[in-house]
Amino acid sequence: MKKTLVLLFGLFTAFLLLFWLKGEPDIQTAQFDPASQVTPPQTTDVANTQSEPVVETVSANDEAVNSEKTQTKPPSNVCKEQLSEQYPELDKQFNQTIQDFYLSEDELAGEGAYQGMPFETLKVLADSNDSKAMIIYGSEKIWYSALGVRISGPDSRYRSSQQTKDIVNNHKVDLDGINEGESYLYNAAVFGKVGAIFEMTLLLDMAAKRLDAKSGDQAVIQELIAKSLAYEKLQLDIHQSDPALKSMFLDSVSWRNSIQRLYADREDYAEIRKQIESDAEKIYQELKERWEHDREYYGFEIYPDYLKGELEEYGNAFLNCHLQ
Repeated sequence: MKKTLVLLFGLFTAFLLLFWLKGEPDIQTAQFDPASQVTPPQTTDVANTQSEPVVETVSANDEAVNSEKTQTKPPSNVCKEQLSEQYPELDKQFNQTIQDFYLSEDELAGEGAYQGMPFETLKVLADSNDSKAMIIYGSEKIWYSALGVRISGPDSRYRSSQQTKDIVNNHKVDLDGINEGESYLYNAAVFGKVGAIFEMTLLLDMAAKRLDAKSGDQAVIQELIAKSLAYEKLQLDIHQSDPALKSMFLDSVSWRNSIQRLYADREDYAEIRKQIESDAEKIYQELKERWEHDREYYGFEIYPDYLKGELEEYGNAFLNCHLQ
């Protein structure tokens, strides 16, 4: 099951690099801990309640029941390990299913065969309707256009962190490159790599933050945020038949709230939020119509059902473990 977590949260290491480069101290590493990713963060109210003395009367029977619950309910990580040990074949199928519509462990780590290729070579493969090349090229293109460095590739091994930081700080955000990357990611999703929609949700959000750090055009920044939100809604539709996948992917981005992060201190915050959310809904409706047309045109199931029978039961069991 660790493989699944690596697949779902592989981008977070790269995003931590981005936040370090940008110098945003309010992003905590703990937010990206796979073991606690689906668990809601502790609220201030809960924290305050815990600091106050509470007097409770517990009977001997209640105490015995509570003790039994404590002993029989393992931590979520133990639960997941038990699932993978008890159902190794289903665990393998579950991980393989995610890799089929997203990326492999090596690819998420930036070590895939395509990721060592020059951009020009990778683009040729992407233009030949190779869905894996499309998703990798699209992701790399947005990342490079926003930051000036590739998210993977041989060149990254020979740069120091200071050199990377200097490149990023001096880079001018390339909006045309971001739009090109978005186009390739969308096509990758149409041709089977639907995990590309998840990539777009994260990467367009990242590009908006980066453009804001460069004091970019606010209309463009807000459009990028709206697109990110719209693709998130589309992903809800795509995984409508697989609650486990829908929850796992969407909970992976629950930490981000770019509207609040970028505009909460402005007097017109409510107006900005309303406008961005309205724009996101319009973009989503256009995307939904386009998605349904394109998937049908190429002969693909519009909203694929990846988890069926025992595999669906296993996915739901995994999700229940993750929510403990």
